[in-house]
Amino acid sequence: MMENIPVEYITFKRFKTKGIDGEFNLSYGTIVMKRGGMLYAPDGRCICAVTSENGWNHFRPNTAEGAHRQRMLDRLFRYYALHPNSEDFAPWKTEGATNFYWKNLLRTMPTNKLEALYKKRCENVRN
Repeated sequence: MMENIPVEYITFKRFKTKGIDGEFNLSYGTIVMKRGGMLYAPDGRCICAVTSENGWNHFRPNTAEGAHRQRMLDRLFRYYALHPNSEDFAPWKTEGATNFYWKNLLRTMPTNKLEALYKKRCENVRN
């Protein structure tokens, strides 16, 4: 089963707070492991679920695609914070989604669609 294969994630924003197995102070660049949908610190303690707010806000896959997606997400988050009434996430445009929170829609969007939206909204905008 692929879900049990460990995947390397990286801390892109310091994680200094309480997690599942206690208090953590993981600095930028710390490598953590994803196993079974959970993230684990180098000392083996469970931090959080990959898809929790803590997971989304502090960790990303340690791959070139993960870094590319994070750069686009950062810019898109700033764009939509300034343009909250955008129809980009209207229900008829997000077919198949089960969570309609705009940040979740962006985070789970396939990379090719995320790139298209990024080009449309951020490529020529300073934010």
